[in-house]
Amino acid sequence: MSLHQNTATQIVAELKSGRLSQSQVSQNLRDRIQRLNPEINAIVAMENKPDSDIAGALAGLPITLKDQVHYAGMACTFGSEQHKDFRPAHTAPVVERLLNAGANVIGKTNLPPLAMDFQCSNPLFGTTNNPWNLEYTTGGSSGGGAAAVAAGLSFLDVGADLSGSLRIPASFCGVFSLLPTENALPSEGMMANEAKPLNHFARMGPIARTAEDLDLAWTHMSNASGEPEEKFIMPEIYWSVDGAGTGVCESIIRCFNEAEKTWVKSGHKVSQRQPDNFNFGRARRAFGEIMGFETGELMPGPVRFLARLFGRASARRSPEFIANVMLGYRHNQKQYDAALVEKRVLSAAVDAFLGDNSVWALPVTATNAFKHMAPTSDRNGVRDYANPLYINGQPENYFDAMTSFVTPISLTGHPVVTLPLGLDENGLPVGAQLVGKKNREKHLIQTARLLHSALKTVDCPMLLRGDLDAK
Repeated sequence: MSLHQNTATQIVAELKSGRLSQSQVSQNLRDRIQRLNPEINAIVAMENKPDSDIAGALAGLPITLKDQVHYAGMACTFGSEQHKDFRPAHTAPVVERLLNAGANVIGKTNLPPLAMDFQCSNPLFGTTNNPWNLEYTTGGSSGGGAAAVAAGLSFLDVGADLSGSLRIPASFCGVFSLLPTENALPSEGMMANEAKPLNHFARMGPIARTAEDLDLAWTHMSNASGEPEEKFIMPEIYWSVDGAGTGVCESIIRCFNEAEKTWVKSGHKVSQRQPDNFNFGRARRAFGEIMGFETGELMPGPVRFLARLFGRASARRSPEFIANVMLGYRHNQKQYDAALVEKRVLSAAVDAFLGDNSVWALPVTATNAFKHMAPTSDRNGVRDYANPLYINGQPENYFDAMTSFVTPISLTGHPVVTLPLGLDENGLPVGAQLVGKKNREKHLIQTARLLHSALKTVDCPMLLRGDLDAK
């Protein structure tokens, strides 16, 4: 096995034992990035500080950060010309926790401008390619991190998710991600120019190649390393593929059906169900109104008005996403307050559905990974896609196809592990959102580990490309 094919957990064990040195691991990864990154364009900047012995539980493990996550003194461009010279004065608290545990930040990963697209390209660094097939998108906005982890250019990446930005790339690149419970982690350190965080939805989380590595990252990101482990009891698995509003690619449904058969054979209790009192359409509307209101507060009033004016055509094409965000841009306090009430009601419906010990598996997107797709308009990173995606031969709006399953779960605030289920007809990964009870991330990660271990999955072809330095 080449060094880069080891998991983060294995690398930490080797570092602690002294069988590997920190400089050996770091240099191996830097050499691999130099050789392979030109093909996928996942890493956009390298930290050039000389390697030094790093103490702590992570023993100098090299990690990367999405180029939205603040690391003091290192450029944080947000994939945007207007922020290319921004160097934060402070490191994001979540990253500080990893550093204190002995992580070693070696680079930044690509994203779309201002993290505002579901593909990964920007005018500063270009397009990130999917390491499974370079003609395909990684998804976005944490596409650089997912591609880097899948290809063995990073052991762990810290990304962020507002409306699917961790989950979509993890699904399209065949890796794991963790979207923590809302407010479980500090949210400072992921806004441009060190602006104050949004009040809802935006959450940092790790991208990793295995569930064990998610657990490793979560333990130190959450300061949970000293907490006693709860007794694990395998939960009941509920799953559904009905998003009430958009079709779902047949190969995604096939992956879920095959996964259910495998899990049942493995002795797990599995049934096809979703919450009786959870309405996806209402959830998407409440999400859009809250997100539009809060992101709109970052804009001057005239700019917000122009965004609504120029966004009318896009809103007509995207009734499930853009139209709802535009409702929020009206900046109506009464509507915003009503949406927050709706958020609490729908979150409680999922709480009741999950009960004491259940999880809910559902698709990440309604569509499979697709070939790189250029926007039909781009106003300083605010993009529109007039051309549709196709689901089972039927046209579907780009934004609605990408967000129909992720924004309702963003709304409720539950933790989500994205785990690989299988491959579609083009050999591209298909992932699932595994939704668990709030503040039980470790239990959810362990569940994902056991479910994934029962499945027959394959590694990314680029990961299997060896290094000169083999272990």
